[in-house]
Amino acid sequence: MATAGEYVLVVFNGITIVLTVVGGLLTIVTICTRPALRRLVNVPLVSLGCADILYATFFTPLWIHQILNPQWEPPPALCWLMGYASPVLWGVSLAHMLCIALQRYFKICTHSTRMNSTPALVAMLLLAWLVPAISFLPLFLIEEVKVDPKLKRCALGNSDNNWAKIPPGILNLFFPYVAASAIYIIIQNHVRKSKNRVQANTHGPTANMAVQNVPGNNDSAGQSSNTNITKMANPSSNIKGVKWVGDENSSSSYDGQNDNNCIEPAAGTPKGTNLVATVSGICTKEQGKPSSSSDEEQSDTEPYRAKGIPLNDTTVSDQPDKKERQPHVVSGGKSQNSSAAEKQITKMMMILFVVYTLCNLPITIMGIFSSHVSGDAFTVGHFLGSLSGVLNPIVYGAMNKNIRQGYKHVLDSMLNFIS
Repeated sequence: MATAGEYVLVVFNGITIVLTVVGGLLTIVTICTRPALRRLVNVPLVSLGCADILYATFFTPLWIHQILNPQWEPPPALCWLMGYASPVLWGVSLAHMLCIALQRYFKICTHSTRMNSTPALVAMLLLAWLVPAISFLPLFLIEEVKVDPKLKRCALGNSDNNWAKIPPGILNLFFPYVAASAIYIIIQNHVRKSKNRVQANTHGPTANMAVQNVPGNNDSAGQSSNTNITKMANPSSNIKGVKWVGDENSSSSYDGQNDNNCIEPAAGTPKGTNLVATVSGICTKEQGKPSSSSDEEQSDTEPYRAKGIPLNDTTVSDQPDKKERQPHVVSGGKSQNSSAAEKQITKMMMILFVVYTLCNLPITIMGIFSSHVSGDAFTVGHFLGSLSGVLNPIVYGAMNKNIRQGYKHVLDSMLNFIS
């Protein structure tokens, strides 16, 4: 006869089954039907959702039945399948966490496009399913699988064949934890160093570059006669994000290279090597190459240079609209938006890994010290492990606006269909 605590556990397990299946199916349907979400970065989430649904629909119901009927002896084939599927699905979930971490590493820390390709991702996901299934198979072929009263489920019997137990345990349970943790630490360190380099460049020496050899400035004596530096006010910060609008079809170039991103120097400056401000910093022209800008285009900024007024993003954005070729400040360019999106995705994956670790670490530790752990503690540990399938869709929706909107769209469509 089951106790009151066991009935409570059964109710909570039933709730986790429903939430895991609904959340997993909702995630899969959302990613597969929303064009904005059909990306390589979301494919592992679909595969992980399939693993969570399999665990919730196959293992947990039989575990509930075993709790309510402790004397029940399942058929040998079913008991073997239950005992084998439990560690395999556990290893599959951990392998997906490692696959996601590797995907984030090659996207953030390297310039490799091959590892971010579809074949590479498919290969990693196949390994995530096949390695646990193959590595645990010999152990369950040579060992007897029966109902363990302490675990209240089918599992391997006591055996001294540690040579067969330790390798799959290390490969599927220990190695993914350590490897994924190390990869996320490397990613965080890389992001921190990149941020420090950007800040150093922003406040570095180039940010305070002074004007040399400005027309009308007699203090430039002694400087090289073939060098002109246009006066700037914090170019690395003020001029950042400036682009020319309306000259996408311009054919002016130097040796076939487009020069439309440069702000031309004042008319009448000596011919030679001119340093002019660009979107990313300094643009150099080869000595003796004539400027392709017309007199009308050069006159846009000439009054400011003649008066020695610093040329910053505010100054150039106030120029008249001549031939639709005036600079405009671009706030949050495409590359910046892409970088912010990648950081947000990485943050979501890291939180997903932390949640999975918190849910499954207790049962992992209990498995290592199983002889010193009570049956009730194992029951609580298995229940915590099953919660990760419930929390995964919540993490997706909380951390990703597109997925959250996709959830709402799918649920609204289902309600409209029902009503």
